[in-house]
Amino acid sequence: DIFDEFMDSNSLYQLALSDASDDAILKAFLRAKLPDRLIEDFFAFFQVVKSPIAIRSSSLLEDSHYQPFAGIYSTYMIPHTENEDQELRLLSKAIKSVYASVYFASSRAYITATANVISEEKMAIVLQEICGSEDGGYFFPTLSGVARSLNFYPIGYERAEEGIAKVAFGLGKAVVDGEQVLRFSPKYPQHILQTSTVELTMRETQQTMYALNLQPDKFKTSIDDAVNLEKINIADCTHFRNLKHVASTWDMQSMRLTDSPLAEGIKVITFARILKYDTFPLADILCRLLEIGQQEMKTCVEIEFAANLDRGRRLSIFNVLQIRPIAAAAAETNKDWTAVDSSKALIYSQSALGTGYVEGITDVVYLRRENFNPAKTQIMAEEVTRLNSQMRKDGRGYMLVGFGRWGSSNPWLGVPIKWSDISEVKVIVECGLDSFRIEPSQGTHFFQNMTSFGVGYMTVNPYAGDGILDFDRLDAMPAIFETEYIRHVRFDSPLDICIDGAKNRGIVE
Repeated sequence: DIFDEFMDSNSLYQLALSDASDDAILKAFLRAKLPDRLIEDFFAFFQVVKSPIAIRSSSLLEDSHYQPFAGIYSTYMIPHTENEDQELRLLSKAIKSVYASVYFASSRAYITATANVISEEKMAIVLQEICGSEDGGYFFPTLSGVARSLNFYPIGYERAEEGIAKVAFGLGKAVVDGEQVLRFSPKYPQHILQTSTVELTMRETQQTMYALNLQPDKFKTSIDDAVNLEKINIADCTHFRNLKHVASTWDMQSMRLTDSPLAEGIKVITFARILKYDTFPLADILCRLLEIGQQEMKTCVEIEFAANLDRGRRLSIFNVLQIRPIAAAAAETNKDWTAVDSSKALIYSQSALGTGYVEGITDVVYLRRENFNPAKTQIMAEEVTRLNSQMRKDGRGYMLVGFGRWGSSNPWLGVPIKWSDISEVKVIVECGLDSFRIEPSQGTHFFQNMTSFGVGYMTVNPYAGDGILDFDRLDAMPAIFETEYIRHVRFDSPLDICIDGAKNRGIVE
């Protein structure tokens, strides 16, 4: 009701539903006035809540079980200040910014792609205390993460139904944006691939963390909801109290990794004290929560969480921040994989998630391996976005093939596109190169929305004998469009695409 009143009383719909830029929409919303009756409620809230606040979206479409809008709208964070008038100004600005994010270009494209009508969207606001503690002018939790009751990439003796978690030191932006964090099965918290060797531990664990800057003037008007979050290198975090709960130490003199954070040397985020020595029952909590969530929601679930262990002699705190349904396992294909001859396949994957048979696809857009350069992924993102727009105009779905992680916020890990930039894609393939080996996208908001859309998803690593991707066949075809970095080819007849999520197999012939 407040959203309706705000939009109507300030005559915002005409601008919001136009093709105005994100900046123009945000400025108009910030000039608008919230209903006066909210002021008394906000001051009452400030009397109780003395910590920084996250201002989160809670819309009608976000509550859908079939197409959850994970991470589409903005979440802003503001510090607590002793000056209540100042805090009121910060809170009002944040609420109006979240409202405005409904009408940003990326949100509109997503809503169009899901066959929804943007004029019917309604936005509620959740004011949520941020889990964590203050340290050196910053505020952040000891750890935050995402846990899923379905593990699309079980390794070793893990099973898909036992779930998976990704956890980070600091705020959860590192997790939901797909940055390098720790991945583990809550059922087997001591068996972690990333920390199985010293080399992997040093290379594959978290390199940076996020914290809220507590200076009020850092919260500026911006379409970037992370405007007042600081990205800090782990090497610069040694003075933070929370580091002792999550770090191990690389001792260069003895050339060994010790689980003690107190030793002299390079700090590495392994969560060994928590996962190996159970100083905080994170794995048990996640197992129980995933079990309860799945039972109550009658479907696979994803949980966002945070924990604060920096509480002196007081008990540590675990916060469940959000729970949402995720797409169930792929439809049964009844394909006999023992009889499949994969040697002549265009693509064959043994790590696949998907929707059974994908029909009517003749177009393939792929990155050129000979010219792939992680320093140029932003250019690749812009080119793919333009191609996607043309595909939308032509009413054509396509298969997208690339290296590293699609949708990564870190351009050095893959092509940093948003979901709305590839809204017409029907199958996504993530491929590794011998010189570019990146963990798949699972656990990110991008991945969550992709699976909810029922998009086929495969990973292949031909350099390691894991799957097949016949680039020679693609390169030999005439290009509909090509640049230095991407090619678009079209087959004469639809490709035979089968993805069996239950058996983690996928093939394109």
